[in-house]
Amino acid sequence: MTSHRSTNAVFSSTWQLKSFTDQNRADEAPKLTPQERILQEVLNIEPETTSQKEERLLQRKELLNQSVNEKKKNIAVAALAVCAAILNYAWQFSHPITSLSLLTDMQNSSAEINVIGNNGKPTVVDFWAPWCGNCKSFAPTLAAIEKEYEGRVNFVMVNGDKGENWPIIERFGVDAIPHLAMVGSDGIVETALIGPIPRAVLREDMNAMLENSLRDTNADVGKKELPYVMFDAFRSTPELRQLKFPSGDPPIKLGKQN
Repeated sequence: MTSHRSTNAVFSSTWQLKSFTDQNRADEAPKLTPQERILQEVLNIEPETTSQKEERLLQRKELLNQSVNEKKKNIAVAALAVCAAILNYAWQFSHPITSLSLLTDMQNSSAEINVIGNNGKPTVVDFWAPWCGNCKSFAPTLAAIEKEYEGRVNFVMVNGDKGENWPIIERFGVDAIPHLAMVGSDGIVETALIGPIPRAVLREDMNAMLENSLRDTNADVGKKELPYVMFDAFRSTPELRQLKFPSGDPPIKLGKQN
């Protein structure tokens, strides 16, 4: 009888210990949300542990901080760009590019007259003067054409106010400005365009000279005539139409501007 009671007591103690252990485990286990319970029971996906959740939240916080810092950086760059644009506009407003300054810049970057007939390129020689209103009104068009044909056509600027340029002015037969002498790659003056010239007219004449430069310069057969001709300064002296400046001579300075 005593033995039976002892066995019951041991069994009861063991059951109580198991129940207590299971209860402790239940208390220690993280409580599952309905969503986590569905993922665990249906899809067999274990919910994240407390440490995994903390790590995920930390990574999310770091990403948010990076995003905020990137936005601040972009805002700073945009602000600097706006400030630069405002300063540039203010500078241009207070220092406008006048037609005379444009002509001066073109004169300072002008090719020397010696390139005519020596580098296989056609040449446009512009005779101008600071007091010439038509020269100044034509300056933006000429500057745009010069940029468009850069490297294919020589652009020579000759300031008629410079005394040292008078021999060149007389050699080209200039009697009015603006005077654009259109010279082929062979050094022959094809025509002279007087006054402000439309951009389309300049393009067509220059394209014709470029096409002729690809032909044999010693053969006049098949040479294309310029679509637009105006003033022939060498009508009575056609032998002077051919220009040739020795390439070995020092460059003929055309007078840089101050």
